[in-house]
Amino acid sequence: MILQPEIHNANDVTIGYLIDVVPEKIHKWLNLPGIFVKNFPTRFIKRDGSEREMDWLMLVKPDNITLFHMILINVEFQSYPVNKEKIKIMSEYKDYSKTYYGFPVLTIVVITRGFESSEREYSEVATDIFRPQYIYMDDDKVIEKLNNLEQKILNQETLSDNDAIDMVFLPMFVSRKLAEFVTEKIVRLFKCDQSIKGIFRNDIGFSLSLMVRKYFDLTPKGKELLEMMNPEVTNMRMRNVIDYEVSYAIKAHEQQLKEKEEELLKKDNEIAKKDDEIAMKTNEIAEKDEENTILKEILKKHNIPY
Repeated sequence: MILQPEIHNANDVTIGYLIDVVPEKIHKWLNLPGIFVKNFPTRFIKRDGSEREMDWLMLVKPDNITLFHMILINVEFQSYPVNKEKIKIMSEYKDYSKTYYGFPVLTIVVITRGFESSEREYSEVATDIFRPQYIYMDDDKVIEKLNNLEQKILNQETLSDNDAIDMVFLPMFVSRKLAEFVTEKIVRLFKCDQSIKGIFRNDIGFSLSLMVRKYFDLTPKGKELLEMMNPEVTNMRMRNVIDYEVSYAIKAHEQQLKEKEEELLKKDNEIAKKDDEIAMKTNEIAEKDEENTILKEILKKHNIPY
């Protein structure tokens, strides 16, 4: 996970939560190949000692339709354009995962902002080109899905798991100018729907509350929308929401500090290397000065001008 200058990103918090509690449903919503098996560790240490952390690494097994052998899928969630440095890092994720676990790796980038200006491929050598697959959604697609949700709920139809996941992800993909409108509309639809039940309903309510916090914070409108999700988001549940956000922010801050420490260590090593080079040059100059002094003494001894 490569963090932006701001420590807290509501999308990352929400996605991290859903990956923990309903990974198989997110796998299905993204229409990824194979059958979800389990989540894999996401943190690894590079040869130089620095740490990296992927957003999501999962093992999937064959479904005999889209996949005929076990593979790993690395999913990276982006809310800003993928630059050259980021796509290089994703290539490192793939190389590490393939080497360490021994499975082929498919890289998927779910991008909510900046698809058009993102890097599409990376290669250190022309014969080995890394091309991740992108998943994105424009405003027209978001509104189409929103209208579909509304129609189903008005007709009192049972929502699918994908419909429920839409409620959380549509506010992430929509442009900023429509974000508040879409989020509020979804909260009202969530309140009207009775087909999503049990723990999964609580998970969707919890995730949707994070989107409300993102776009409305605890303004009167934000409080109104959170109240509409009662009992899924009670006062106690909101305490959990805030605790989860704080926990993520602390983790993100620690990661930033670690990355800064790695940068400083790298700079210190570069300075130490430069100091060694300067010391060597100084010694060389001193040796030359000594040679010149000896030479001058010889010339002087033989009355040879210099």
